Amino acid sequence: MSGGYIIGEGARLFFKGRRISFAAAAVFAVVLSIIGVFALGTFYLLSFKSYVEERIEVAVFLSPQANAEKLLADFLSFEGVQDGRIVSSTQALAEFRKDLGNDAELLDILKENPLPSSIRLNLAPQYRSLAKLEDLEHKLSVYKNKGVDDIWVDRNLLSRLNSLLYILLGVDFFILLIVGFSAVLLTMLATRFSILDRRRIIDLYWVMGASPRNIRAPYVVEGLFQGFFGSLISYAIVLALHLILSPLIGKFNFPYLEMAAVLSGCALLFGWIGSGLAIDSFKLKRF
Repeated sequence: MSGGYIIGEGARLFFKGRRISFAAAAVFAVVLSIIGVFALGTFYLLSFKSYVEERIEVAVFLSPQANAEKLLADFLSFEGVQDGRIVSSTQALAEFRKDLGNDAELLDILKENPLPSSIRLNLAPQYRSLAKLEDLEHKLSVYKNKGVDDIWVDRNLLSRLNSLLYILLGVDFFILLIVGFSAVLLTMLATRFSILDRRRIIDLYWVMGASPRNIRAPYVVEGLFQGFFGSLISYAIVLALHLILSPLIGKFNFPYLEMAAVLSGCALLFGWIGSGLAIDSFKLKRF
């Protein structure tokens, strides 16, 4: 039998058993929607982590007698330092005032500017990890007796984001196992009903000399159809959730291709495993 016949026969099995097939696809949609929601949260966190990393700056606070231009030239020669700028105490106060917004008038009570001059260093993307930041901080600390008073690197936020990401990935994997088992079990039941309904036809195929592969393949395709249609519904559900949350999350874009790959990949995998296990229980193992 040709590949086209097998796919066509699998599609016919799916649409013929509408009640069972569509019920399986609907449960698939629920299961995959759960996976999709957690995957969406992971994509959001990854996007926020990238957003934070892009804005990481290393601030080197200078003593009053420091030669800022010479220090900047030295720092720009460090591996991983992309560019830098000198921020005078006056500029630092102006930036601080801007950050305070409506509360900036609180600074008017200050008799003098308490903020020191500094050098702000931007890093190349591949040098924005915690290990690279610590290495850079160590190099900069050599200059503490050469015009550098203090070094500030906001590692805490990046560290917390990494920890949260690892936890969320662990939760994703756990959810994938739990709901994946449900999807596989559902596909097994739907495929078993379909095989029982066509048991006489299958026996006739055996008598006619059809190969186990050709007997088994349409039911595998039917399971794939169940998963695929479920993934379409779940994709629409997750996209609708993103649109609802858009006013709150603003800058995060929906990962169209990545989400499609996750949902369709899980759906086809669960459909293939479930239908294969159901067929094996009917002694059609010689695929």
